[in-house]
Amino acid sequence: MKAPDRFWNFDAHLKNQLFIGRARELDLLKRSIFEKKDKVVAISGNNATGKTSLWNAFLRVHSGKLNNKTEVVSILRSDEEFPPVENDIELVIIEDLSLDITLSLEGKITDFINRYPRKQFILVGAFKNFLDKFEPAEHIHLEVLPSDESVRFLLNFLSRKLPEKDLVKISRMTQGNPYLLKLVANYINENKYDLSSILELITQNINYQSFFDGRAVSNIEQTPEFIQVSSDIRVVNQSILERMKYNPDAMYHLSPRQFEEMVAELMVKRGYQVDLTKATRDGGKDLIIASHVDIGNFMYYVECKRYAPTNPVGVNLVRELVGTISADRVTAGIMITSSYYSPDAVEFSEKFRHQLSLIDFIKLKEWMANCR
Repeated sequence: MKAPDRFWNFDAHLKNQLFIGRARELDLLKRSIFEKKDKVVAISGNNATGKTSLWNAFLRVHSGKLNNKTEVVSILRSDEEFPPVENDIELVIIEDLSLDITLSLEGKITDFINRYPRKQFILVGAFKNFLDKFEPAEHIHLEVLPSDESVRFLLNFLSRKLPEKDLVKISRMTQGNPYLLKLVANYINENKYDLSSILELITQNINYQSFFDGRAVSNIEQTPEFIQVSSDIRVVNQSILERMKYNPDAMYHLSPRQFEEMVAELMVKRGYQVDLTKATRDGGKDLIIASHVDIGNFMYYVECKRYAPTNPVGVNLVRELVGTISADRVTAGIMITSSYYSPDAVEFSEKFRHQLSLIDFIKLKEWMANCR
């Protein structure tokens, strides 16, 4: 019996899904799969450039030919194997080739492809040079949307008209990033911010000044709610606090470790007992949070990503965190970033809404505001 979570569900994805632009790339896929019948095709690109959306759109457009003949597979851990593919499957899409473990999977991927000489494969990932190792007959590398497609993309999501100069400005400030364009459109539609404020949120650094007020830190330490971090935990040191206080832009000059320390202090101020893991750790947990309440003891893993405002966190990292919390049997996981999450990362997280929280830069600012 087919595993429903592994197979492409046309009924679930054919409901009015909007895909703008990438006409050239869609045509390349069509010619490679149907006309040339290429054995291996690759789709690469940075996070949130639309890799997954591209093959999704391709399958929707050609659902008549590919329905019940396409399977999507991935490996989330290095000790996993690819699942067997049934005889009636003609096209196999290998997703998530953007994980930290991906570069160690060359042999497994090669063997998997060679195991099915009559099937076609689309490899999808962030590592362009790595995908080239499989000698794809066609390699589609996605860049950001060009200016005209950016404006067209934006117009399809806006519920009200904007002057042309504002549309061009949004296109320029978002650098053609599809997810940022949609994010701006959503904010405009909800009337939460004016255009200037929205663009500032996306392109400016997070303001930490009010959070790192020396008196606020002192007051919190004297309250009963403050939980002392254990002796082997480093809390943000005074030099970092001073840098943030007098120069909020310095946040993007912090090392990833210093960003973890900053998040550790924030979580302590929110009333949690925090263990900051060793700097050399590997395994999807920067912080370990313990919560002891009358209904039981709970443990959370926290992963911190200090990214630039225009660099989204992709689904591969979210998948890794889910794999880690599942393997270690902890209560839940939290990912915190100074940026935002790609649409496929957000969509994936919805499947684990009771076990996973994604905290983006806007939510992070709200947390800091509450810690004044």
